Amino acid sequence: MPRISAWLSALAALVLIGCGSASPKVARQPTAVATPPPAITIARGAPIVIGVSAALGGDQVSLGSDIADAAELAVVDHGGTLRGHPLKILRMDDRCADAEKAVAVARSLAQETALAGVIGPMCTTGAQAADSVYEAAQVVHILPAATRSDLSQQGERFFFRTAWRDEFQASVQAAYATGDLAVTGAVLIDDGGPYGKALADAFTTAFEAAGGHVLARERVERGATDFSPVARQVKSANPPLVVFEGLNPEGTLTLKALHEAGYAGKFMAPDGVLSVRDFIVTGGPATDGAILTGGATPDEAFATRFRDRFQRDAGTPFVLQSHDAVAALLAAVEAVAVEGADGALVIDRGKLAEQLRSQVFAGLTGPIQFDEHGDRKGETPAALGLRIYRVANGRFEVVR
Repeated sequence: MPRISAWLSALAALVLIGCGSASPKVARQPTAVATPPPAITIARGAPIVIGVSAALGGDQVSLGSDIADAAELAVVDHGGTLRGHPLKILRMDDRCADAEKAVAVARSLAQETALAGVIGPMCTTGAQAADSVYEAAQVVHILPAATRSDLSQQGERFFFRTAWRDEFQASVQAAYATGDLAVTGAVLIDDGGPYGKALADAFTTAFEAAGGHVLARERVERGATDFSPVARQVKSANPPLVVFEGLNPEGTLTLKALHEAGYAGKFMAPDGVLSVRDFIVTGGPATDGAILTGGATPDEAFATRFRDRFQRDAGTPFVLQSHDAVAALLAAVEAVAVEGADGALVIDRGKLAEQLRSQVFAGLTGPIQFDEHGDRKGETPAALGLRIYRVANGRFEVVR
């Protein structure tokens, strides 16, 4: 069983999950962006701009900073230039779940005449509100962290994401449960939030389709601290598997309560719980043997480059999705950009989107190819940028 790099052992920040699905659906915002020209024209020697829409302040600044810094590292890894033009990362604070702020950022970025594309918005609420602005402006935008499934179901031409969809993660969990773990029954617990409920619903569908049976479905409340009642109910039923869908601290508290109640079966949780600090450190011995799904984590080479550049360790796995988003965008620009007679670089907006959708890109999170909706293609965890981990000896170890 291979071990993850020491980078993950030092992982202390929580994996943000408000950017996955933890927000209610927000009405898509009308846009005041004028009809864009059919092509992006960048004057001779002028920089090619890549926007980053992420939380650069507030509660989710750790993830936002990771996403922005990873985007910058991707530019550095590309050599800092493209076709003789310097590459410039333009960071803007969308505050994650602030719909109005995300729309304001989208409108501002859309006015950048040398803008090749945008990495973000970071979170579901911002994406729901701002995606239509980018679409009207014909700006390619690639979401590295928002996993809510219906974001890609609007028929938008310029929407892409390197993150997985929620139901894909649930299907990976269900396949592992019925296959490798060989269980046919499970108790399902969610935390009552949109993210947890969506994953729980998707897990139920996938698990039952694979021949499993949800023995009971329980719920814990966000912000609660006493999880002993649900733990006693689970212990009484003694299922072979408990699947928790939701966020920390509720995920960790649920497992600790199960451990204290004497439950000895298997425990599974999603990327919302995948954190060394908030799960392994906080949960202590109770976490040993727990199975979690989540994103791929940086290898030592990436971790070293990141640390050397920013004098800190990255705190979340979504750094790789952000790096991949920039790298895929730059590969598409390289493929479609043409040089005008005056030395300007001309990038056809429609052709750029078509190139992103048709190209196959070897990313740090795995092979990346987008489907007609802009979602990642793939049927395996590796193809979707997902991994399955087991806690052993106080760290996450990859099992697939």
